[in-house]
Amino acid sequence: MATLHEYFDTDARALTVQGIWTFTKSDCPPIVEVIAKIAYDFEANAKYWYFYVPAVNDLTTCLSSMFASAEFAACRLEPEGDGVYVETGHSDYSERQSTRTLQFTKRVHLYLDFELTPANRRSLVDELLAKGYYLSIRDREYARRRSESERPLAFISHDSRDKDAFVRELARELIKNFCTVWYDEFSLKVGDSLRANIERGLKETRKCIVVLSPNFLANKGWGLAEFDSVFTREMFEQQNVILPVWLNVEAKDIYNYSPRLADKVGLPSSLGVVEVARRLANAVKEVA
Repeated sequence: MATLHEYFDTDARALTVQGIWTFTKSDCPPIVEVIAKIAYDFEANAKYWYFYVPAVNDLTTCLSSMFASAEFAACRLEPEGDGVYVETGHSDYSERQSTRTLQFTKRVHLYLDFELTPANRRSLVDELLAKGYYLSIRDREYARRRSESERPLAFISHDSRDKDAFVRELARELIKNFCTVWYDEFSLKVGDSLRANIERGLKETRKCIVVLSPNFLANKGWGLAEFDSVFTREMFEQQNVILPVWLNVEAKDIYNYSPRLADKVGLPSSLGVVEVARRLANAVKEVA
């Protein structure tokens, strides 16, 4: 499950610069260190705020100080500026953009590591709106709900040689049917542990879609290991986990590979990838 801090680190879709803002009470040690981040959107000629506020005893004092600061109103990290200057465009072309011309949109994304009530959130939004700012709040409940909604519903076990012919398009069509999937090209990043991520995907998803093809049936490496893991989960949980898709195979091929698997109703790829995806998505979401 992703944390609120992880969402804060990755949500901005623009160039960003950040710094630490420290808030204190009179003659007291710092009460909190807030991460202040400015997003630069050159296409929109705009800039706007992201803030991450960790758990702290006196949230009200922290937010009041933050919202009252001259830096907040001007959308700059320090009294003298952001400490960076960026230009975009070709070096030998006259039309260039820079961070100096970007306009503050008054948009503020506030990540609060707290359990807030709907009334708390509404009150903060209204308070900032009255001052001309447009606030979006993301708290612990937001992180839980978002993480849950982003968790893949189905794992696609397949042979990599079938990606171009069928599997990649199947994954895309499943997503179009609001069925999020664990699919290696979508779910893995450079440096990720292949084994750990596959095992987590196999365990956490509701169903495991197995694309049975001549390539898959002949695969004695990852394909067989994945199938063994899926089969073990089905036996352990004592429920139907496997959703077979038959890609250029017949019943006798499946029986020779696994007699138990031949007893399961599979979807033939001859139905077309759109229809196969629709039926699979319905089967996966019926579990909810």
